[in-house]
Amino acid sequence: MPQATAVAQPASAPHSHVLALDGIRGVAILLVLCYHLARSLAVEFDFVNRFHLVASFGWVGVDLFFVLSGFLITGILYDSKNHAHFFKNFYMRRALRIFPLYFCALLFLLLLRAAWPNLGLYGHQSDIWLWLYLTNFVIAVKDYGSFGLMDHFWSLAIEEQFYMLWPFVVFALNRRGAMAMALAMCMAAPLMRTAFAVTQDNPAALYVLSPFRMDSLAMGALLALAIRGGAQGIAPQKLRRPAMWAGGAAALGLLLTVAATRNVSPHTLPMETYGFSLVAVVGVCTIVLSMTTRLRQVFENGVLRWFGKYSYGLYVWHPILWMIIFHSELARSVRGGDGTGEMIGSIAVAVVVLFVFVMASWHLMESQFLKLKGRFQ
Repeated sequence: MPQATAVAQPASAPHSHVLALDGIRGVAILLVLCYHLARSLAVEFDFVNRFHLVASFGWVGVDLFFVLSGFLITGILYDSKNHAHFFKNFYMRRALRIFPLYFCALLFLLLLRAAWPNLGLYGHQSDIWLWLYLTNFVIAVKDYGSFGLMDHFWSLAIEEQFYMLWPFVVFALNRRGAMAMALAMCMAAPLMRTAFAVTQDNPAALYVLSPFRMDSLAMGALLALAIRGGAQGIAPQKLRRPAMWAGGAAALGLLLTVAATRNVSPHTLPMETYGFSLVAVVGVCTIVLSMTTRLRQVFENGVLRWFGKYSYGLYVWHPILWMIIFHSELARSVRGGDGTGEMIGSIAVAVVVLFVFVMASWHLMESQFLKLKGRFQ
């Protein structure tokens, strides 16, 4: 997922960078990587064990990204609300962060399709929806698999749709008004999901449509606004104890839900209705505790922050590359079997190729465009 580097702490230091949030981002991308790896191993090697069970809950990493995006982006917007060129600077900085790598991936898809037309992993929908950031709406209507190895861009589409609309809300409303709007979104999303779930049989729509997922983004936004506003804001330290209780209660609720349904999928009725909101609460409380307790030291770990730094590249490339390495007919013929040795070899190749792509895209392209963000402070 795309990352925002200007991070707000309390009102006294609204532009300081909280290293722990890089670590949280690292945890989020690791959860997503484990989730997709477990699914590939189950399909190709019938590898289903405790790792698969735990990793199958890794879909919550996407929700954690949503919470982080809502928190970081809202902080940036609020802090720059009275600055000149508010919209221009925000959208240019977002474009420089997101567009180069994303459109590079789409060009890679065009080249791949031309060089390997019979790969069989391209999906069955027009690429125009990828270019317009509307893949989530297509998947909601046509179901998963619509874009094959580009299906994962539904989550980036949600963030882009949020980026297009939320700046106008923050700009038009004062702090209390924006907080009221964010709170309304937090309450509306689970109600809409519940109404949809009991009347329609479309799990994909519940999972990928922006209106149904806006509570995660809005909870992050609400936290960002709550700790701002000078004397009217709430110091993060005052939120520490409530975050412990709320986060613990939400985590317990998730565990009880999983135990009751015996399913960690996001496509169970309890998870679709209130479960996503519980995940968002855990995410928001984790952010608070990472700024106010010793948990900060855990998330400031160098390994987690490394994954956080490269999380966007990891997000963009891993499904594309891993679907080819694990699920293409060529890969199956090369490995020649589905034993333990073949599985370990496939994992090694998948990890190495992914890291090569990610590091190359960062140093050769992403970092070069990020240098231009300084022109739009």
